[in-house]
Amino acid sequence: MSSESVYGIEIEITLQDSFYYASREAGETFLTKPILMHTALYYALGLFPSAFRVAEHTPHYVTHRDASKFGDEVYLYPALASNEPSYTTRRFAVKPDEFRQASERGSANFKETGHMKMIDPGITFHTYAICDNDVTRDAILDELPSYARVGKKLSLARVETTPFEAPIQHGTFRLSHPIADLDIDRSTYTIRGGLEWERMNPVDLITRAELEGPYFEIGSDNTQTLPSNLRFLDAA
Repeated sequence: MSSESVYGIEIEITLQDSFYYASREAGETFLTKPILMHTALYYALGLFPSAFRVAEHTPHYVTHRDASKFGDEVYLYPALASNEPSYTTRRFAVKPDEFRQASERGSANFKETGHMKMIDPGITFHTYAICDNDVTRDAILDELPSYARVGKKLSLARVETTPFEAPIQHGTFRLSHPIADLDIDRSTYTIRGGLEWERMNPVDLITRAELEGPYFEIGSDNTQTLPSNLRFLDAA
């Protein structure tokens, strides 16, 4: 992103079903963290050309980024739950597939029983997409779906969008929204301190930091401060 302003879209994603993905394992319980990874949202919102979780089973993030319709013209941040979610825990059991060869069954450590800690319906996740110009922003706005499928169970979620424009500022700021550590260019941004991490798959998130570089503010009282010059998996 290199213009004097960012042209963005505020995105709210509200769960209509229980939401699950295995973000952390605690014994036999698999916890769902209140974060929607942007690596999944690019596909769920139709910004990447292939729904890998259905068609290929293996993501090719950089290939899909470079082949996508908008390419580097749009950056999508991970989504964060707007408030503390409630959870429901369910037991799962995986029965052996008699039609698979023993060599294809994967790791012997794969758990066939356990508990899924799922986020209950109704919670809203909040994120942003930003572009260099309003033409690209408006084109993306027209293509974003009203509903999307997210998580391991392809849970239904309602998508609501609001366009915005914000001036780019330069200086030291405190990060207020998670970003992927592979998305930040260390030649553009300097980390001054206060660094906090969230270990995630497939890429770790920086959740708090004092940064120096280009940024923008958004919110009714400029409560959100985000870096404006990021590229999806730039360091991958």
